[in-house]
Amino acid sequence: MSRSSVGLLMRKGFSLHGDHIEALGRIFEEVHLWTSVPGYEQDPRFRSVQLLPKYENVEEMIEQAKEKGVPFFVTWQETDIVLNARLNEGLGRQDIPVRAAEIARDKSRQRQFLQQQNTACPVFHAVNTMDEAVSAAASVGYPVIIKPTLAASSSHVALVHSLTELKQAFDSISQLAVSQSGLYFDDECPAIALIEEFLPGEEITLDGVVVHGTFYLGGIHNKLRMPGPYFEEDEYTLPFQGESNVEQDLCEMARQICTDLKLENGLFNVEARQNANGEYKVVEFSCRISGGHVYRNIRDVYGTDLVTAHAYGLLGEDALAAHFAKRTAPKCATCIKFVYRDGKVLNNASGEAASDVRYRAYYPVAAKGRVVHSAPKGFDITGLLSVRTQYEGPEDIESVKQAARVLEQKLDLQVAEVRQLQ
Repeated sequence: MSRSSVGLLMRKGFSLHGDHIEALGRIFEEVHLWTSVPGYEQDPRFRSVQLLPKYENVEEMIEQAKEKGVPFFVTWQETDIVLNARLNEGLGRQDIPVRAAEIARDKSRQRQFLQQQNTACPVFHAVNTMDEAVSAAASVGYPVIIKPTLAASSSHVALVHSLTELKQAFDSISQLAVSQSGLYFDDECPAIALIEEFLPGEEITLDGVVVHGTFYLGGIHNKLRMPGPYFEEDEYTLPFQGESNVEQDLCEMARQICTDLKLENGLFNVEARQNANGEYKVVEFSCRISGGHVYRNIRDVYGTDLVTAHAYGLLGEDALAAHFAKRTAPKCATCIKFVYRDGKVLNNASGEAASDVRYRAYYPVAAKGRVVHSAPKGFDITGLLSVRTQYEGPEDIESVKQAARVLEQKLDLQVAEVRQLQ
């Protein structure tokens, strides 16, 4: 197959995916972009840029792809995985079946799928009304987790201990669904929220790639343990801290889900959390890898290039795909520090942190002038800081976390309280 072109679908933009795009540019002569974010028409990374309307026309996009000689699309955006699968199906591809993408996009369908496949997951109820939520919480027993079915990055996920807290959380999710903010919800959503048992243990996120039906592990990040009531993402660390047999079990769990979904070629992510007995249960999964620094950090630690492996898998070059999917022993330790603030962003840059040898990268997610809120007022990520240190053993994980905390304080980040500006 020719390596001439690829279609990149990223409706919400790609400010956290520069490394991913660079990888595509090393493989394909032409990268054609489809996005809803204006301003990239002159971006030299792309051969062409197609600006998408709010309601995209799948048939029209397929015809555009054919005219440009684009044989398939890729995406790294959660909200685009179903559209990406439909476009590829229209181009005669079945790398990720549309049904698999639809299951992965909706947490209520994920849970039904996991139950059918006898894969461990939390006790849950899918709900669409306040009355259903109240009944479900009573059935599970407080405290319970309430989360939106179609959101991402732990947005609007809460641990509630009472009927009053439940009603407040459900109202917040209802408002998110009605607003259709972030391209999360649409008019076809059968249930807007899940009510589920609270898993009090450690949480991980696992990323890998499927090449011609074979699953390859990229890496398993440990997350900062969040006790609630909110679950903002923070301190993703590599290498995985756990017994080797646990890593193997988690990898096998991911492999089985990919097999059950009938994935042929695709990126894959699964998140799991321990119950009170230390047993991991699947919290969610998706036909993509985690965004931001996760791709680069897996590459730095293990030498595994998931994006490149996926691209070669789509091209049918399985030997090259397997080469880029191979793993080495850990070369370093990494930590992703999620930066949260409240107020209006006056400045957001790497600052003095960039001069530290442990600094890897900083993504200023919130632009200058934007008003950001952390939980419970909001779920905005202000920035993402990645650091790396030498790794000799598990004791170095605490060191890399501490380095991330220190460098966060050296960022050129200024936020003013909104009330001071009124």
